[in-house]
Amino acid sequence: MKSKVGLVDCNNFFVSCERVFPPDLKEKPLVVLSNNDGCAISRSNEAKALNIRMGEPYFKFVSIAKKHDIKIFSSNFELYADLSRRVMATIKTMVPLINVYSIDEAFLDLSAIPDHKIEVFCQELQERVQQWTGIPISIGVSYTKTLAKVANICAKREKGIRILLKETEIDEVLSSLPVKEVWGVGHKYTACLKNHHIETALDLKKVPLKWVRQFMSVIGERIVWELNGQVAYPLETQEASKKMILVSRSFKKPLSSFEDLSSFICAFTEKAAEKLRKENKLATHVYIFIKTDRFHQKEYYANGYEINLDRPSDETLTLIRASQAGLKKIFYPKHQYKKAGICFTRLIDASHVQYSLFSHPLEKRRIMLTKTIDQIKRKFGSKGIFYGDFSLKAFELTQREHLSPCYTTKWGQLAKVL
Repeated sequence: MKSKVGLVDCNNFFVSCERVFPPDLKEKPLVVLSNNDGCAISRSNEAKALNIRMGEPYFKFVSIAKKHDIKIFSSNFELYADLSRRVMATIKTMVPLINVYSIDEAFLDLSAIPDHKIEVFCQELQERVQQWTGIPISIGVSYTKTLAKVANICAKREKGIRILLKETEIDEVLSSLPVKEVWGVGHKYTACLKNHHIETALDLKKVPLKWVRQFMSVIGERIVWELNGQVAYPLETQEASKKMILVSRSFKKPLSSFEDLSSFICAFTEKAAEKLRKENKLATHVYIFIKTDRFHQKEYYANGYEINLDRPSDETLTLIRASQAGLKKIFYPKHQYKKAGICFTRLIDASHVQYSLFSHPLEKRRIMLTKTIDQIKRKFGSKGIFYGDFSLKAFELTQREHLSPCYTTKWGQLAKVL
């Protein structure tokens, strides 16, 4: 039995999340902005029709937004993450084997469903996700992940579902699909392929593997296999273990003082440490980095510093001390810093580390303190308690002027029915 792969993709996901609760936002132009309200990262179809481009800085289209009454939202990742979990949980009620690919995408194993029943099944899944979560989805189905991606592109342009199981239909779609839209090709390979007159996905499908190996390495070879219906990327039903945790941000206004920069590094460390504990991981190395504006090459400065921890840790205080020590090594006061970040690397499972009877007497107290702080944050929110005044200052420096409520995760922000 040949495998069948489905791809569920939430339509304009961040925008769709903002539309779930306020009833007046349906069919209104809407844009969600990136961190610090910098640029457009999600647009409704109505906003796209007004030529708001993906990644366009907010200041460039603010006049258009006012003229056409475009609703603007700051990114509310707490809301988006919770609704994503609900979407994936809903899918699992109908498809046991799913591979969550990103916050708004999942591959499904549909091999057990007969070809003549698969469209009806997809319609039922689409309706259930819409009814249970309020999020509209598109579904593409074919024999491999790459072809399912192609089918999903078609689904978004049609009625939300596209099944590609007939060879003639697959080739017809591939013949009109620009090669740059094939999953995994990217800008680098697009230029190479066009130089060799390979313009469409169908052209790429027919390229000899020997040529692909020479010009696109094993990555290109796998793409061609998948376009020909041969599985190169099997479904991974278990979530891959994270090898690193990264938290970074670009600043709307450059930072020049050590105090301001350390505030953000502290806040990033807090957030990354919470992710560590959620994943039941410990960090063995802490890497911090800072950068000035890359568009000002004459004054450009970028540096990073890695600290090897004495003992694997997920304790925020220990990690903050390490990150602050790293920042002192690379900070120079004359620069205007545009981006900074923290990265925990070489993670290990917390269950693999045993605390001995001879551990430092404060170790147990630090663990209890960390657990208590996590409980307070869960109850009162991320601003409920801080490590010194660093994180508070970072909150003050972060711009989110158009933030929607966390309708599903905070009791005080539940939607009201009048």
